Amino acid sequence: MKRLLPLAFACVSLLSACSSGSSDVVVTTSTIAPATSTSVPWVTGTAAKEWKKFIQSFEVKDVSAISKGVCGVRAMLITEGSLTFYWWDGLKWNDDSQKLLGGKGRLPAKVYSHDFTNDGVVDYFVTYEDRRASGGKTYGAFFAHRWSGANMCEWEWVDIDDGQNLTKTIESPEVDQRKGVVYGDGYKGGRWRTFGMVDYLSSSGSFIFQEVYKDKK
Repeated sequence: MKRLLPLAFACVSLLSACSSGSSDVVVTTSTIAPATSTSVPWVTGTAAKEWKKFIQSFEVKDVSAISKGVCGVRAMLITEGSLTFYWWDGLKWNDDSQKLLGGKGRLPAKVYSHDFTNDGVVDYFVTYEDRRASGGKTYGAFFAHRWSGANMCEWEWVDIDDGQNLTKTIESPEVDQRKGVVYGDGYKGGRWRTFGMVDYLSSSGSFIFQEVYKDKK
């Protein structure tokens, strides 16, 4: 049965038939579907599943864990002589390797995944073997983003204070994967060299070398 409604109420509906010659009109009701969202919904596990499929097209030397946080979903991949960085857009993985600025060397060897900056988000520590062929040591660098401020969410190679200077790398790194602690050589002075651990200091936005011991060179 059709209902009779007052004219003022009926005219607010697009489905109403309004007549100026009557105080009542016939209204036909209808259901309108809600507008479709243009945002990509997050589906738990999809990024990891697609990442596993994605890396199968490469000759992988090492692969990182997936980093998830308010700054997005990221991952890192090492092939022979190449380090690449990717972001997940909700549908596929996209190359974002320009953020690496060429990396820290020619021969990336391994990527360690851990929350090195203590912000609840996975960061990366990458080791390189460029100097091994000439009798040199391995070295490594931290790739992460800041928690806040002007550079928040900007992935970058983070500074390391070795006790004397700011640098981007640490020599002879040793990584405790269970604890996520990186050890390595620190500053050198006179006949002495130092060895210690590096820890992130949020107030400076850099890693700080903490001496464990020193010995003669």
